[in-house]
Amino acid sequence: MAELGDKPLENWTELDVSSWLRSIGVKEQYVQKLQEEEVDGKILREVTEDYLKKETGMKSGPALLIVRKRNELVETFQGHKLQKTKKTRENIPNKGAGSQNEQQGTGDVTTDAGTNQSHPETETETETQTHKDQTVIGLSTKKDCKPRPFGKEGIDFTYVKNNVLQPESGVIDLITPCHEYKSLANAVKLDRTRLQAKFAKEVLKFGAGCMNIRTNGTIHFGVMDSRDDTDYMHGEIIGIPVAEKDIFVDALDYIERCFTSDSEDVRQCIRPPQFIEVIDINGTEKLYVVEVDIVPTVNVVRNRVYSVRLPNFKEKSNKVELEKEAIYRRVGSKTEPVIDQNVFNFYQRVRDRDDLREETEKSQFLNTPDFCEDLGRKLTMLVTSGKKFIEQEKWYILVTNKFQQDHLRSIDFLLNMKIFCVFDFDPDSKVSGFCGKYLQHHAANLHFMQNYKIPSDMSIREFERHLHLFEQTSWIFCNGRNDYRGNENPCDEMTWIKTKITLLRESVSLICKQILPKGSFLVIFLLTSPVEKPQLHTFYEFFTDMEGHEDIICISESEENHQKWQSFAEAYCSADAVNRSSIVGMKMSHVNATLQRIQPMTTRATKHLSVFTKGECLLETKEEERMYSLEILSVDQCDETSNDFIEAEKENLERQFYHGGKVKWLNFWLAEKKFVGKSFREMHTGKYQNFSVTFRKEVQTKYL
Repeated sequence: MAELGDKPLENWTELDVSSWLRSIGVKEQYVQKLQEEEVDGKILREVTEDYLKKETGMKSGPALLIVRKRNELVETFQGHKLQKTKKTRENIPNKGAGSQNEQQGTGDVTTDAGTNQSHPETETETETQTHKDQTVIGLSTKKDCKPRPFGKEGIDFTYVKNNVLQPESGVIDLITPCHEYKSLANAVKLDRTRLQAKFAKEVLKFGAGCMNIRTNGTIHFGVMDSRDDTDYMHGEIIGIPVAEKDIFVDALDYIERCFTSDSEDVRQCIRPPQFIEVIDINGTEKLYVVEVDIVPTVNVVRNRVYSVRLPNFKEKSNKVELEKEAIYRRVGSKTEPVIDQNVFNFYQRVRDRDDLREETEKSQFLNTPDFCEDLGRKLTMLVTSGKKFIEQEKWYILVTNKFQQDHLRSIDFLLNMKIFCVFDFDPDSKVSGFCGKYLQHHAANLHFMQNYKIPSDMSIREFERHLHLFEQTSWIFCNGRNDYRGNENPCDEMTWIKTKITLLRESVSLICKQILPKGSFLVIFLLTSPVEKPQLHTFYEFFTDMEGHEDIICISESEENHQKWQSFAEAYCSADAVNRSSIVGMKMSHVNATLQRIQPMTTRATKHLSVFTKGECLLETKEEERMYSLEILSVDQCDETSNDFIEAEKENLERQFYHGGKVKWLNFWLAEKKFVGKSFREMHTGKYQNFSVTFRKEVQTKYL
C-alpha cells in the first residue's frame, strides 16, 4: 500500500479502494460488493456503518472495521498535511517586519500557544476544510444510545464515549423523565469551591424547575449541551474525570442555604449523584457521566411552589454569593424563571399540577406486568443453533469472571461441553473457582495470554500441537493467578488496559482468524459477578474478529450484572441483537438443568474398563484426557446417553452403513442393545465376530 501513502483519499479510484480494503483484511466478497457499488475515494470518505450494513448487506464487524480504519487513514493524512503546511509557513519571510501594523499585532491570528501567525488566506481555507473533513468523519461514526434507567441507583451501567443520547427533552407525561445536559468540560478543571458552586447551581436550578412542574427529570454532566461546537453533537457523551466523588455529593449541601424553608422537601426530591462510567476503547483515563435524578412525588410537593437562590462564585469578591430568589419551571427542553407578571397565574395552577401528578402516579401502578419470556426455549435455541441437541462437533469458548459458590454447584452442563478454551478473569479460579472445579473432572492446559504468541520459526499447525489446543481444554488466565509463583499478579482495570489489552487482542485474533474456522465455535460470556472493563474489551475483540454478534451469547442470572454489559454491547450492535443473544434472570441451576437435557451424554468422573480377568477397573476422565491419542471405550460408555439422542444417531449410522460407510464402535453397541433391525444386527454380529477373532489372534501373537 506504499503507492497510496501520498495519494489524497479523494483521488483514490475504485481499484485503489479495493486494494486498501484487502490490505486491512476485509473479505473478498465485501470488496467485490463495494467495487460493484462504484465506491471510490470520495464515496469512501462519506460511508457510514449504517450504509455498509443496509446497502451492501455487510455484517456489523467488517462495517465497524472499515469505518474505523478509514478514520485512522484520514487522521494520518491530515496530520501529514498540517505538518507540511506548518513547514511552509516557517519558510515564508515575514514581509511586514518592523511595520506599524506588526508592532500593533493588527491582522495577526493568535494561537493557543501564544504565537502570532500571519499567513495567506489559502492556508486558512485549507485548515478550515481539514477541520470540516475531520468533523464530518467523526460525526458519521457516532451511535445513538439510551440513558441509564431512571431511578435505578447503584446499578452496573456504562456509557461508551462519543455515543449520543437523545436530545434534551421537555415534560412528557410527568413520570417519563425530562433530560438536560451539561458538558462541565471547563468547570471540572476548577478548584473544589468553584466546581461545587457550578455543579450545585445547575442541579438546584434544574431540580426546582422539575419540582414546580411536578415532572421527573435527570440532569447529566459530561454530556455535550452546546449546539454551536461542531466538533461534537448535541447529547454526545464525553465524560469528565472525577478525582473525588465527594466533591459532587457534598455540593448538594447548598440545598440548605439556597432553599430556606423547603430544604427537607428538596432533599427528598433531589436524589444523590450517580457516577456512570464512560468506556473509551482507545483511552486509558477514567471518565464518568455524573447524573442527578429528580423525583417530585405528590405527597411531598403538594400545594408547594419552590423558590431558590442559586449559588454563584464571584471572582471580584472571591467567594460564593447567592443570587436573587427566583421561581423556576421547565419550558420545553430548558429551565427558565417565571417572570413577575406570570407568578400569580403560576400559583393558581398548583392544584391542577398536583392532581395530574397524583393521577399519573396511580396509573403507573395499574400497568399490566411484563410478559414472561420463555427463557428455556431461547437458551436451547441459542446454544444448539436451532437444532434438537448440542452439536458434538461444535467448540465452545467461555469468557468468565469470579464464580459464586452456589454457581459452582450448577456447572455440570459446562463439564459436558466440548470447551476449546476459557478466558478466565478470576485470579483465584484455580484455588477456589471454576478452574479448580473443572480440574476435578477434566484435564486442562493452564496458560497466560502471552502464551498465544506464535514464534517466528513455528507454523500454525506446529503451534497447535505445541500447546495441545485440540486435545485438552486451554485455560487462559487473563488477569494473573494468585497461586502462581511466577510474576503473574492480578492488576486493577486501568493498569490491565495499559499492560494487557494488546495480549488479549492478539490471543482472540489468533484463535478466531487462524485456529478455529468461522461458524465452528460459539462464544459464551458467563456473567457471574459484576462486569469490569476487561470483559467488555474482550467482547469488543471477539465482536470485531468474528465479524458480528451471531456466534456470541451472554448468560447472566443477575439483571444488574447484565445492565453494564448491555449498555456497552449496544454501542456496537443493535439493542435487538443484544436482546436476542442474552439470557437474563435465569438461575444458574435452571440453566444447568435445561442444557443437560439437550446434551447427548453426561460426563462421568470415572469410567469402567473391562480387564482380562473378566473384572473391571476404574479410569478417571481427567486421566483419559491426558491420553489424548487413544479413543478408550468403557463398559458403561453409553449408559448415560439420552434415548432421544440414540434415536437420532441410529438413523444417521444406519444410513451411513447402508451407503458403504465404515463401521464404528457405536454400530456394535446399537446392535448389542437391539436398537437396530434384525438384518442390520446380523451383519454387525458377523463383522463383530470377525473383528474379535482377528483382534485375539493379534494379541496372542504380540504378547503371549
